[in-house]
Amino acid sequence: MTSPALSSPTVSLISLGCPRTLVDSEVYLGRLQQLGFRRTDTVEQADVVVINTCAFVQEAIQESIDAVLQAVELKKRGKLKAVIVAGCLVQRFKQDLIHELPEVDGFVGVDGFADIDTVVRQALRGQRPRRLRARPQVFDWGDHPARAALTPSHYAYLKISEGCLKGCSFCVIPKIKGPLTSRPLEAIVDEARGLVEQRGVKELIVVGQDTSDYGVERYGRPRIAELLAALAKVDGVQWIRLLYCHPRGVSPELMEVLAGEPRICKYLDMAIEHADTVVLARMNRGIDQPRLRATIDTLRARVPGIALRTSIIVGFPGETDAAFETLLTFLQAVQFERLGAFQYSPEQGSAAVGYPDHVPAAVKQARFDRLMALQQSIAADLNARTLGQVVDVLIDEPIPEAPGQFYGRTRADCPDVDGLVYVHSQTPLAPGAIVPVRMTDSYEYDLVGTAVGA
Repeated sequence: MTSPALSSPTVSLISLGCPRTLVDSEVYLGRLQQLGFRRTDTVEQADVVVINTCAFVQEAIQESIDAVLQAVELKKRGKLKAVIVAGCLVQRFKQDLIHELPEVDGFVGVDGFADIDTVVRQALRGQRPRRLRARPQVFDWGDHPARAALTPSHYAYLKISEGCLKGCSFCVIPKIKGPLTSRPLEAIVDEARGLVEQRGVKELIVVGQDTSDYGVERYGRPRIAELLAALAKVDGVQWIRLLYCHPRGVSPELMEVLAGEPRICKYLDMAIEHADTVVLARMNRGIDQPRLRATIDTLRARVPGIALRTSIIVGFPGETDAAFETLLTFLQAVQFERLGAFQYSPEQGSAAVGYPDHVPAAVKQARFDRLMALQQSIAADLNARTLGQVVDVLIDEPIPEAPGQFYGRTRADCPDVDGLVYVHSQTPLAPGAIVPVRMTDSYEYDLVGTAVGA
């Protein structure tokens, strides 16, 4: 007789890195569940663990390797029967990784969605399978993928494209994921309807490597504004949030839809990476400081109340003291509502790794600290301006150790990367509820408020 563990193995999935990887992880897990695998969120209770990895920068690579080694150790102790490694780490390092990790039972690149169940079953039989294509087919999960939720039921990430056409000198993503590949607009809208109907999703968070280029290779022109307008017509959606825009792609049409569709959050994630024109040219960003400033000023004029999130790279090769001061002056003038900063990481395979004038680690750290201190001050000032205002807040979850208090977010806050609102309420608030909250206190990045009428 076949044991239950072999006929319907128990699988746990660890998803590392960005929301794009999280969507892939949901597709992997959804397919496995469809084909009879039993899901557990506890690795120690699983027959097999699938680790979907990130390999964008050195810190992410190390996190991925650490997760793999921890799983291998559990296998050695008899807690797991097989360890499968998937995603960007495998795609980027291919045979080197397979050689360096003989304890791993199976490998899948960034496009192994149709193969994942076969890989798992073969690994459980001791065959050490691998599924790697030199040119990945990033959407081989089809137009109507089964997705097992790895986020709370009231929000979901919606991946519209993969790969990139831009060729930034610091980035290896095109080498991992290939050029831009956009999903059909109708398939994305259908998936959005399914997420609302099946999960009760209230907030859709639109992601891709460069969402501003959505549709260029499929339709001959960007169609991100049309896609957002179509998503805004999906019954049941309350908030739609757009991440990962390149500033060169922020068109008048995109501004119009951000301003005119009430379900679309007046929020835009738009990585500028730097503000010194020489550094921007070395980064191959295709934009200079005057055009950056004009784009930001136009956004604020045409989309009143918009919250802008950006990302900055500190210590890029050739970043002089003067270039860094130019960056700080720009940030002080522009006052981004949300900002993330990273120290430059030299990535093998990128153009910038061969550039001269690399910045010493201590200098990068000092510049990073100065930049974050500036942004902390900016964010604190901006948050303080909300005191006394009543703002819609989406409730994420109750605070377990604080009865009558809840974690929430405003339209200006994306999960996991932006601030929180600590909401006080005399009555229970359900996750996914959108409630008016009067702001009573503020910190550098977070707000405190009381639910109105609750």
